[in-house]
Amino acid sequence: MAPAGAGKHARPSAAAGAFGIDHVRLSYHYLDIGDLDGYGSLFTADAVLHFPGMAPIKGRRAIERFRAARSPAGHTLQSVTVTHGEVVVNGVIAAIGPNGGSTNTAFVDSFTLSDYGLIEVQKTDFGSGENSRAVG
Repeated sequence: MAPAGAGKHARPSAAAGAFGIDHVRLSYHYLDIGDLDGYGSLFTADAVLHFPGMAPIKGRRAIERFRAARSPAGHTLQSVTVTHGEVVVNGVIAAIGPNGGSTNTAFVDSFTLSDYGLIEVQKTDFGSGENSRAVG
């Protein structure tokens, strides 16, 4: 268990950063298979999710509830990089629409990690580039 007050430094250690990259990649896997307990375990208790068009979602449990209200989707990660202490992911999400077809949307997520490699902040932005299109 992490000591009280831990995880508040600007940049995680190299080892925590490596775990953090694994945690970020794993978060998409858990979302795609609908494992919200596994997904939530990758976040600090006071994590914050910034999602377009919504007020910040604060706390691990609130983030889990937010994700539970959405259908699992398929994430294709195109790049995962570490920049200035953040993990940045570019990819495409395929979501099933109400008519049964899927919609592919480009996204960029940036993650701030705790000293222990857990996710403290996730910011999501959606793109409208060539990877965003309706299918089927």
